[in-house]
Amino acid sequence: MSEKRSAAYRLSATVAVILAILTVIEYFAAIYVPNTALLFLLAMLKAYFVLRFFMHVQRLWTSEEGH
Repeated sequence: MSEKRSAAYRLSATVAVILAILTVIEYFAAIYVPNTALLFLLAMLKAYFVLRFFMHVQRLWTSEEGH
């Protein structure tokens, strides 16, 4: 497996773990700290990770060489 592909798999796994941790934090925050603003911030942080790393939105604003 190429080094570039291996790095991409590690990054995806890391982001998936971060999302899982944020989900657990969000769950306990909803139970013990009934603060809508905190839950909204956690949801926005999770949405950032999904958009940035899994939906590849940054490609919309970059030009690809050779096309």
